[in-house]
Amino acid sequence: MRKSFLYIMCLAAMMVASMDLKAQEVTITLWPGCNWISYPNSEVMSITTAFGDFIPMEGDIIKSQNSSSLYTNGFWMGGVANLVPGWGYKYYSKRTEAVDFAFAQSSSSSMVTTAEPTEITTTSAVVGSTVTIEEGNHVFVRGVCWDMEEMPTMDASHMNSQAVAGSQTVTLDGLAPSTTYYVRAYMVTDNGLAYGNQQSFTTESGISGDNHAYVDLGLPSGLLWATCNVGADTPEDYGDYFAWGETQMKDTYNWSTYQYCMGSENALTKYCNNSSYGYNGFTDNLTTLLPEDDAATANWGSDWRMPTKAEWRELLNNTTVTLTTQNGVNGRLFTASNGNSLFLPASGCRYYGTLFYAGSYCYYWSSSLHTSQTDYAWYFYSDSDNYGTFVEIRNYGQTVRAVRMGLKN
Repeated sequence: MRKSFLYIMCLAAMMVASMDLKAQEVTITLWPGCNWISYPNSEVMSITTAFGDFIPMEGDIIKSQNSSSLYTNGFWMGGVANLVPGWGYKYYSKRTEAVDFAFAQSSSSSMVTTAEPTEITTTSAVVGSTVTIEEGNHVFVRGVCWDMEEMPTMDASHMNSQAVAGSQTVTLDGLAPSTTYYVRAYMVTDNGLAYGNQQSFTTESGISGDNHAYVDLGLPSGLLWATCNVGADTPEDYGDYFAWGETQMKDTYNWSTYQYCMGSENALTKYCNNSSYGYNGFTDNLTTLLPEDDAATANWGSDWRMPTKAEWRELLNNTTVTLTTQNGVNGRLFTASNGNSLFLPASGCRYYGTLFYAGSYCYYWSSSLHTSQTDYAWYFYSDSDNYGTFVEIRNYGQTVRAVRMGLKN
């Protein structure tokens, strides 16, 4: 009698603890600083065994969701004793150059590999897998799962493939534009449920840079300023709020939710050139946001980016700045000598789950880090009496006004 899908899933749940599938031959690149790595093996291994021939650097750190271990004096010390199938880990490398390695292999020859996504559009992508099955083993179900969170499982969105072995692709439809998705292949065999290596892709924006209005203020640099905030439809809309270095809105803005720290201002994991603020003395000497961490670039495309502190100063030094109300919204108006002007609404800021000072104060991020006290970044601030560039804690949610250098031909 044909087994039902529910029966197969129950079988997988019972057998997953004892599965013995081969690790994927996946080359993992460790970059200096913070890395996200997946563990593609299908059996639990001690951390030393799992890394095989790879030799960590003194001071390297690996962190799971609940614990961490430090590599010191030739040993891993801490709470991460084993690497677990299906888990993702943060790895903090003390190396100054990137290094490639592959995890140690288990003994069985059955494995599932996730193919690199292709044909990516604004709302779709082609993803797939390759299944190799050892003699005497059977594939009951195979497919791919995907999510906006790393290390997706079958509890997230998933799609079964038809073939039981070899290569297979499926098309994912109904995706959101300008969104990063993570995908893993899976299979259910006599030995249980196994996941392949993680791949990721970002859907296209569906909006070219030319579709965002800008104003030419005749600045010496030739820089063009957007007429709306990122996430806004009109110049008076506040738009979206971002912690510095993050590219999506969220419900709570504080250190416990901040992407580039380990829960506090003196445990930074990216953009830190002062070891007293870095996690276990971490530094990377990055002082300007990279494109992947720039909210303007991530949401509007490569033509756009956040202004630096110096570019905010250029705007202030080459325009007349006045308090004004535009269509019932308070803000600052920047008027250039060529007669063109730029309006910034007083959008306030977000901290924890609350919006503060909306309608009264302007809070607009720059892409520049405060290089001595690196838990702060530079921003443009304005109240009823003062305006200028100041520094603020990186975990605050602030608005973003994008800039660009010119249109593509």
